[in-house]
Amino acid sequence: MKSLAVLPCAMLTWRRSTSTPPDFELQGESGVYATLAFLDEDKSLARIRTAEGTWTVKHLGLLNPVITLREEGSAINLATFHPHALRHGKLDFLDGAAFDWAWLHEAGPAGAFLDGAGRPLVHLQAHLGRDLTSTPDELEACDVDLDMTMAAHYRQALLAALGWYLIQLDHLKARDEAAAETALRL
Repeated sequence: MKSLAVLPCAMLTWRRSTSTPPDFELQGESGVYATLAFLDEDKSLARIRTAEGTWTVKHLGLLNPVITLREEGSAINLATFHPHALRHGKLDFLDGAAFDWAWLHEAGPAGAFLDGAGRPLVHLQAHLGRDLTSTPDELEACDVDLDMTMAAHYRQALLAALGWYLIQLDHLKARDEAAAETALRL
């Protein structure tokens, strides 16, 4: 696996993996920079791998949801994501680093992690299924645009994976809500 700290790359793409798990690979011109594998059927638990480590991410709660990030096998939350009422959110790491998450739905499922000044560090733009093996409402790929002026690239692969997880979770939730509404109308 490649490290963005060693081989920075401005443009990456999440693509469905040919082997499961992982479910998705973050690919660039030099190879794979991260993977995301869903570990349960409802996609609330996932494993993220980068050159810097392996983590688990878990969605908890319905009325007051939170997403936790842990080193794999650890019981300590390294970071916690709290969605705001307007669906944006904040990712807070134990070491004090914090990143705002902004949804960008104008052009389909998209979002960005922002620095303290509001500049996008990691921008993600998802695409619905385009190949013959995918269903029309499945998210198959996601373009990732990284801010190359950032001094520390070591968290960008992790932020890209967390962003892809958030987009997948949001898309699944919207799809389930639409199916429930349709069932109620019938």
